[in-house]
Amino acid sequence: MEMSDLQTLNKIKTLKMRNRIVIIFFFVILAGFPYQSFSGNGPEDPEGQGSGILGFGFGPGIPFYGGSGFGPAIVVHYDHSIWRVGPGSISLGGQIGTSFFWYNYSHADLQYKYSWTNLGFVFRGAYHYGWKVQGLDTYGGFGAGTWFSMYNNGGYDEGKKPSHIGFLPTAFIGGSYFFNDLIGLNAEFGFNFAYATIGLNFRLVK
Repeated sequence: MEMSDLQTLNKIKTLKMRNRIVIIFFFVILAGFPYQSFSGNGPEDPEGQGSGILGFGFGPGIPFYGGSGFGPAIVVHYDHSIWRVGPGSISLGGQIGTSFFWYNYSHADLQYKYSWTNLGFVFRGAYHYGWKVQGLDTYGGFGAGTWFSMYNNGGYDEGKKPSHIGFLPTAFIGGSYFFNDLIGLNAEFGFNFAYATIGLNFRLVK
């Protein structure tokens, strides 16, 4: 089998693994809530002016410095609603994320492993609107920050530095549904630390 065929096969396996892990993680979160939690007792406006939400998410990470293979990402964010604008509100906040990538290569007598560990910090702003649905918050926004990547080539030299720092622009859309006044499920998509995340939001400031 040619080297290009091996790389294509590895990429297909990686994509399948990412999809399976995201789906499994989503159902694990759902299973953690009793049936009574889904009773529509969430706040009328979860991200109304003055609200502060802390969120934790998990998903397939975005490679920053030539990463490949499966890369799980863990993301933490805080958004505080500052201004009431039209039917919704604008929040300002920050996000921190980390992701891990690794790739094992074997061909004939050649074997090596690369790994990347990424860490990033972002300031972000978003516009929130609940569509007059109790417990619902949808949003979209932009952010900017920096990322730091630590690279280990396993002894195989590609000329890459062992660490690298870069500018990180972000764009995202997402939504949350709060089962009660405190806890809700969150899903977010875009370009930041992960292609998509699923997790929990906690409404700390009401």
